[in-house]
Amino acid sequence: MTMQTSHRHITTDHDEIRRWVEAHHGAPARMANTATAGVLRIDVPGHGTSGLEPISWHEWFTVFDGQRLALCYPDPHIHGGTSAWFELVHRDIGDGVFS
Repeated sequence: MTMQTSHRHITTDHDEIRRWVEAHHGAPARMANTATAGVLRIDVPGHGTSGLEPISWHEWFTVFDGQRLALCYPDPHIHGGTSAWFELVHRDIGDGVFS
């Protein structure tokens, strides 16, 4: 499912997420230490994130769906949509509920 609010785009669609991440030269990852191994990240070069270990898309999406997350990123039609800013948010957000 996809929704737009206040110049941001929020989606749970696996294909859309994968395309966006790969367009920004990112890759699926998680925190490497055992205390936070369930914490998903997207490893985007040049964004100074250390302590990440790469994982497969299948593993990433299994945790993503299990934790009921969604990807929030700038509306691609605002300012060219080239920003690599993103946030993983819970699907039950104030503006709407994702199924």
